[in-house]
Amino acid sequence: MRVWPAVLVLLLLLGGDASAQDVSWGIKGGVNFATLSADTDPGPDFGYRIGLVAGAFFTWPIASHFDIQPEGLFSQQGASLEATGLDSVTVKLDSVVVPVLVRYRLRSSGTGLVVFGGPSIGFNVQAKATADIGDQSISDDFKDDVEDVDYGVVFGAGWEGGRFLLDARYSWGLSVLSTDPNDADQAKHRVISVLAGVRF
Repeated sequence: MRVWPAVLVLLLLLGGDASAQDVSWGIKGGVNFATLSADTDPGPDFGYRIGLVAGAFFTWPIASHFDIQPEGLFSQQGASLEATGLDSVTVKLDSVVVPVLVRYRLRSSGTGLVVFGGPSIGFNVQAKATADIGDQSISDDFKDDVEDVDYGVVFGAGWEGGRFLLDARYSWGLSVLSTDPNDADQAKHRVISVLAGVRF
C-alpha cells in the first residue's frame, strides 16, 4: 500500500489555507520506545524496540487556549522478543501515523506547558521480524499478515518556548494488528515517544 503520496496530499491540503486561518506549521522528530500488548495470559514476553519518529504538523488556534494539530509522522514501532535459542528477535512494524490532536495551552501566549490528546490512524509500511543467532541475522517479511490500517488514541504533554517545542506522548493502539481472526495474541501497539521540534 503506497501511503506516502496520500500523506503528502493531506499535509498540502491542511496547509493550503494557512495564511487565512493563522495556521502555523513545523517539523519534529525524536525517539520511540515501542512494544506490543497481547490478550493471552501468559502471552509473549514483549520488550521495547527503540526507533525513530519524525514528520510535520500544522496548528490551528481555535480559541485563546485551544488548538487543533494534525500531524503526519513516520514511526518505527514494533517490539523486541526473547526466544529460546536466539540471541534476540526484533519485530519491526513501521508506519505512517496521522494523529489529530486537541491541544490546551496553559498560557494563551503560546509559551509554556501544553497538554493534548486525540485519535490517530496508522498506515503500515513494513512488517518484518529479524532474529540474531550468534554473528548471523535472519529476516522474515510478514507484511501480508498485518492489517494495512490501524487506529489508536494519543495523549501527552509538552513545553513550547518561541519557535521551539518538546513533547512526550503515549500512543495506545485500539486495533488488533493481525489479519488472522484466530490469532490468540490479539497484539496491539503501545508506544512512548519523546519529540523535539521547531515551528515556522
